Amino acid sequence: MPVDPHGLPPGFANDLERTAQYRPAISTDPDDMTGKIVAGRYKVLDKLGQGGMGSVYRAEHIEIGKQCAIKVLAAIYGQDDQQRRRFLREARAASTIAHENVVDVTDFGPAPNGSVFLAMELLVGEELSDLMAREGPLPWFRAKRIVLQVCRALHAAHEKGIYHRDVKPENCFRIKRGANKDFIKVLDFGIAKILSKDINPDQSMSQAGTVFGTPEYMSPEQARGAKVDHRTDVYAVGVMLYEMISGKVPFDGSSNLEILAKQANEPPMPPTKVAPHIVIDRQVEAIVMRTLEKHPDDRFQTIRELAEAIAAIHAPEEQTGMMSGQSMAPQHLSGPNAMDKTRERLYITIIVLLGLSVIALAAVLLTFLLRG
Repeated sequence: MPVDPHGLPPGFANDLERTAQYRPAISTDPDDMTGKIVAGRYKVLDKLGQGGMGSVYRAEHIEIGKQCAIKVLAAIYGQDDQQRRRFLREARAASTIAHENVVDVTDFGPAPNGSVFLAMELLVGEELSDLMAREGPLPWFRAKRIVLQVCRALHAAHEKGIYHRDVKPENCFRIKRGANKDFIKVLDFGIAKILSKDINPDQSMSQAGTVFGTPEYMSPEQARGAKVDHRTDVYAVGVMLYEMISGKVPFDGSSNLEILAKQANEPPMPPTKVAPHIVIDRQVEAIVMRTLEKHPDDRFQTIRELAEAIAAIHAPEEQTGMMSGQSMAPQHLSGPNAMDKTRERLYITIIVLLGLSVIALAAVLLTFLLRG
């Protein structure tokens, strides 16, 4: 019988009776997935990271050999129906958006530890927070191209009726794609709010009065447990941009409660005051301060509006093609229709010019014939 490079016979993933002979002994740690077979088709190779809610592993599809990342909810949370639904929401949200700057989630199901898993594209790189911790404040041209990619991802989500609500550097993964060493993937839509026809907002997992998110990046309304919308993501992007250009977040404290109180009540100090030794463009500072307004109505009203303002401020270092073929122009937020309209206008212009040329040539010939 022929075998694949991993020593597994063909049809292995579809024959559950034969999977037992390939499974290693069950670990005494219910959350340790290393070496196990997940959903009969993914072999877990090693652990990539671990957080409070679960772990992420590198895995390989048994049949096709393609590697992916497997995120497994910890067993203690996997028994909680609310947490399982939250996990499913993350899978549904990310797979619905389908954008190059959003991590691609491809599968979801029960895990061997009695919990649940989701499979996603395997990313090789680092969290944006790692870059910022290592290099400190970023020059404007670099911060700009990074944050515009985050805006593209969020715009695509908002267009689908999804807002993230936990935008932060730890949820922005930096990879290399082509010549672009700062290609960004937005991760973790685990507490995303989905406004779709098949979900009743009144039965949302995040009712008013409940606080979800990361204190340093929460909007004031989020910190108060009030109702939030897409403008809470605008605020979080503003916090990220503030941190990227100054090296500090607007509000910090000795406890989460202290930070939340500041988010809800205190005005932020301008970045130029926080980091006077760094040259920060006043126009950039004005954009950041507007995103950090306490009342949502006083901020940029959409991610697209914010992206347009950011894209309009150029840096001396910027050159054509710096985005490795990705224009930073805000019209790219609108998707392929903008390109179609551009082509349409070009075709009309060419046709009009050709028509005028024919008329001019006919007039010349007529004049020549009449004189003859």
